[in-house]
Amino acid sequence: MTWSATGGPPLLRQINSARVLAALRGAGAMRLADLAERSGLSRPTVGHVVDQLHEAGLVAYAGPGDAGPGDGGRPRSGRPPRLVRFRSEAAYVVGIDIGPHKARVAVADLLGRVVAMRRRAIPAAHGNRDLLAALRAAARDALAGAGVERGSVASVAAGTPGIVDPPRGTVTLAPGVPGWTIDLARELRRSFRCPVHVENDANLAALAERRHGAARDARTVVFILWGRRVGAGVLIGGHLHRGAANAAGEIGFLALDGAATAEPDTRGRGPFERMVGADAIAEAGRLAAERHGGALAGLLAPPPGRLTAEAVFTAAARGDTAAAEAVRAIAARFARGLAPVLLVLDPDLVVIGAGISRAGSVLLDAIGGSLRPLTLVPPRLELSALGDEAVALGAVELALADAERRLLPSPGPVPAAPSL
Repeated sequence: MTWSATGGPPLLRQINSARVLAALRGAGAMRLADLAERSGLSRPTVGHVVDQLHEAGLVAYAGPGDAGPGDGGRPRSGRPPRLVRFRSEAAYVVGIDIGPHKARVAVADLLGRVVAMRRRAIPAAHGNRDLLAALRAAARDALAGAGVERGSVASVAAGTPGIVDPPRGTVTLAPGVPGWTIDLARELRRSFRCPVHVENDANLAALAERRHGAARDARTVVFILWGRRVGAGVLIGGHLHRGAANAAGEIGFLALDGAATAEPDTRGRGPFERMVGADAIAEAGRLAAERHGGALAGLLAPPPGRLTAEAVFTAAARGDTAAAEAVRAIAARFARGLAPVLLVLDPDLVVIGAGISRAGSVLLDAIGGSLRPLTLVPPRLELSALGDEAVALGAVELALADAERRLLPSPGPVPAAPSL
C-alpha cells in the first residue's frame, strides 16, 4: 500500500483527506452525502478524496447491506447509495509483552481492535535465547490466529522490564531478568520488516489504562505494575514521563525500612519488591497463619507453593483473620513506598495493575487507609480491569500511533510517502 506515487500530496488535499478519514474511521460504511456532512466538506470534494483514498488502499466501497451509523439503516428506493468504509485491515500492528516468565503477543488492525492474542509461558528461561524463542513462537501463533501475513504488519512495539533506551530500542538495565541487556529492536527486526519500538512495560501499561481503562479522563496518572515485580508508569498531561535516563518509575528499587542500598538481590529484586511483591505477600500470609491459624493454615502443609498471594487475598475477602492481618501489613508497606511518589507528583489517579489487581477492594481499602496519614491530598485509587493484558495493549497503542503517523494523512506536513 502506498499513499502517493509522487510523495506527499498538496497540503489542502492532505488536510481534506485527514478530515474524511477522521469522520470515517470507526463509523462503519457511510454514504458520501453523510460523510460530507460529518467532515464539513462539499460532496464533490468528498467524492474526489474518497477516490484517492481508495486508490491508496485506505478505503473500500461497500454494498448497502454494509451500511453503518451514517446511513441510519433507512430503506431507500431507486439506485442504491454509494457507500464507503475505512479499511482497518489495510495494515496491522503487533504489540508484545515480554518478561522472565511469559511472552504475550497481540495483533490489532488500524482501528486498534485486537484480532488475536497469544501467550507463551517461559517456565525456566536460561537467557536471551529462551526469551526470544518464546516471543517468536507467540508471534507466529498470534499472526496465524489472526490470518495476517508478516508483510501486512506496519509497526511493532514491545514492552519489557527494566530501563529502556527508546530511540535505540535497547534494554540497558534489567535486574529482574538476568542477562537481559539486549538490542531488542534489532532482534525483532529479524522477524518483522517494519519499524520496531521498545518501551518499559509499566509505561506501556499506563498508556493502555489511558486508552481503555480508568485513566481516560485523568491528567496525571501513576500506574503501578504490581505482581512478582513492582514498577510504575507515570503520565503527566497524558504524556509518558520517562526521566533523564529513562528510569522514571523504577519504584521496586526504593530503599525503605532500613535497606541501605537500592541494589537488587541475587534474584534481581529491589528492596521495595522484596517488601511488597507476590513472594512477600505469601510470606506475610504464612507468618500470620502460624500465629492465628484459620483458612491459610491448611495451605502450609506440603506440597509447598500452595500459599500464594492470590490465596491470601481470597481468604481476606472471606473474612479470615490471619489473611486480613497479612493484607494490612503489606498495604502499610506499600503505602510507605507510594507516599513519596504522591507527594512529589500529586496525581489525580493511581491505578494498580497486573496480578495484584485481582485482589479487589480488600487490598484497595487497606492501602487507602494506610495512605491517608502519609499524604496531604490522597489521590483516587483504582484497580485496573485490564489484568495481565495491560502491557500488550499498551504496546498496541504505541505501534498504532506510529502506523497512523506514517500511513494515514494528517493535517500537517508529512515526510516522503511510506509504503508497505
